[in-house]
Amino acid sequence: AVTTDAPWPVAIVLPGINVGADQYRWLAIALAQAGIATVTFDFVDELMPGNVALSPGLDITAVAPDSYGTRPSATAIAPILGALHRLERDGPTAGAIDPTRFMVIGHSAGGTVALENANRAWFPGLRSVATYGAHTMPALLLGHPAGTVLPVPDDVPVLLVSGAEDGVIRQSVDRYKGGPDHHPVRATFERAVRPHRASRYVEVHGGTHMVFGHPGDDTTARGFLDAASTPESLARDGEVRCFLAGLFTEFARATLAPDPTRSDLGPLDAHASNPRVAEWTAK
Repeated sequence: AVTTDAPWPVAIVLPGINVGADQYRWLAIALAQAGIATVTFDFVDELMPGNVALSPGLDITAVAPDSYGTRPSATAIAPILGALHRLERDGPTAGAIDPTRFMVIGHSAGGTVALENANRAWFPGLRSVATYGAHTMPALLLGHPAGTVLPVPDDVPVLLVSGAEDGVIRQSVDRYKGGPDHHPVRATFERAVRPHRASRYVEVHGGTHMVFGHPGDDTTARGFLDAASTPESLARDGEVRCFLAGLFTEFARATLAPDPTRSDLGPLDAHASNPRVAEWTAK
């Protein structure tokens, strides 16, 4: 595939906090099989003073009310792109990848970083953003008014996916004060994402917050806020990931095509009829 389809476009996966890179291997394999070179990483960072964790790479001061949108809050994307450009020129992937044509995929906090940094002026070559269990409602401790939904900076296509059984987001309402009908992922799609022919909001039956990471690690992150695993839920989780792999792959194919303005969205929208879909909305 490297010789016949090169150069491959690139997907960069931004992880959730304290979620190891290997937990996204299932998605990376699915994307690679579709001809999309996929990058995962582990980054140990101090998120806040004294809080050291695996991180998607975040400068939290760039999300404050007086600084949001003035500079990137993502601290890992630029170094990763720099490394990819060096590998494309001189490394074993020379001629095989095209880092000028890339998307960012994010889970949980990594998805928030992806959405808040979807700015082609900051990251030329960015084609799209896809997230699971992520939104742009800032925590009140950052100083924004209650119920704020930060805008996605650019008009790149966005795939915003939420799980109907996401216990982490459901039990974090006090961080955002979004109201009794708090649904920050849907609110982000409705209020923060600009219209685009390829943008979609999808809610998934049976989707927990940590289903996006496999195999799960109950000793890290905030996965304990999801329902406890059972043999039945583990089987369901496999079905959910199978659906997500197909959904994210078709979105990537459509938005990373050489001419995405003419790409066929039929294979993407075919997923709307999947029984796993609780809600499907186009922008």
